[in-house]
Amino acid sequence: MGRPRGSSRGNRLVNSIKIRVGSWNVGSLTSKSLELVDTLLKSKVDILCVQETRWRGQEAVIIDDYKWWFVGSSVARNGVGIFIGPPYKDYVVGVGRCSDRIMSVRLVIQEVTYMVISAYAPHVGLGEEEKGSFWVSLDEVVGSCPADHRLLIGGDLNGHIGSDSERYTGFHGGFWYGVRNEEGRSILNFVVAYDLVVANSFFRKTEAQLATFHSGGHSTQIDYLLLGKGDLRACRDCRVLTTWTSSTQHKLLVMDLVLQRLVTRSARPVQPRILWKNLNGEKAETFNASVLERVEAGVEIVTHGDADQMWNSLASTIRDVTKEALGVAVGTSRGHKSSRESWWISDEVQTKVALKQLRIAKARERRRRDIDNIKFINDETGQTIVKEDEIRKRWEWYFSSLFVGGGAGRQEDTRDWGIGHFLNNNFCRRISHEEVKSALRKMGRNKAVDQTRFL
Repeated sequence: MGRPRGSSRGNRLVNSIKIRVGSWNVGSLTSKSLELVDTLLKSKVDILCVQETRWRGQEAVIIDDYKWWFVGSSVARNGVGIFIGPPYKDYVVGVGRCSDRIMSVRLVIQEVTYMVISAYAPHVGLGEEEKGSFWVSLDEVVGSCPADHRLLIGGDLNGHIGSDSERYTGFHGGFWYGVRNEEGRSILNFVVAYDLVVANSFFRKTEAQLATFHSGGHSTQIDYLLLGKGDLRACRDCRVLTTWTSSTQHKLLVMDLVLQRLVTRSARPVQPRILWKNLNGEKAETFNASVLERVEAGVEIVTHGDADQMWNSLASTIRDVTKEALGVAVGTSRGHKSSRESWWISDEVQTKVALKQLRIAKARERRRRDIDNIKFINDETGQTIVKEDEIRKRWEWYFSSLFVGGGAGRQEDTRDWGIGHFLNNNFCRRISHEEVKSALRKMGRNKAVDQTRFL
């Protein structure tokens, strides 16, 4: 599935999306559903109409990324279904199961509702009554499609439309071979009745890309993709995918649609922006004085209202004074790229941004080092200490010397001193072992090595 694309036409925005719709008579889907979904993923098919599934009953099933709606008979024959992949499977708004030969799904794409129909016509050897019943049922389903819906029909219609487009110009593209049979005339008459087109007859292709059915060394076309005549311009290609082979005699037929939706571009109102960057020096003093003067002048009006009125009056006063004292910037930075107003970047903000960038640069530089996390420390002579108990004693000596004034050889005093007199002749409270551990825990990451596990 292609990504949505956008382009402009004057004051309108065109949103377009590419979607691939397919039709395939699978012969039987028993024990082949995962294989089929894998083929859909590889061939990037978003919607697939499936015929001759031979599944019983009716249900909706999730198979990997696809959701599969189907209907079958009480015996293992016929059966149709529709696979829809992401994200369209979440936009299905209705499902209609007519029989084990016809079913439909309604889904919304680009704010337009499409009715997708999977159809499986009786083959040539069956009786005229069954064939007639099929076309009557299909006529009822298509006839029930609302006028604001668009039609997409994929199916094994078991008829040869031939290469001659005489009498069917505009509905039959003329690209095919062979001789039209009675079943093919039924297809074309149906197409004309509902103003549809046979998509796979409008593109010049090789025989391998046109033939949908192969048997006994013979090839023909009996699978079709139909869509509204007005939607033919959205169809960019329609062909058989010869890359994918399977045990079924039918081949995967796909068409690529580029669906567009025109959106009127609405003009965004431009809000004036206060130039807070001017709030310094004389303007800051003027701003403070003006605010006090306005508030004092309107103090009686403010105090006689309720809390909401007082707040709104005060806010309006400050807003008016701010605009007068500091000025406003009108317009967008897009229209003034050469003199863009970064009104919110004050000196304080710039300083903090610079410090943040410096920290990021330091962190990036540390990540490039050969050794990042330091686990060991050195003793007084510069030798590396690797044993945990020796590292712990080294940290104890270091903090004792740093905060209390002791040093190497200092005797540990187990008394809990409140105030003591030490070598620097200053009165200070003894820092306990637990306080050191607590301080180390509070140190920021990457600011100091966390050695609490050694204490």
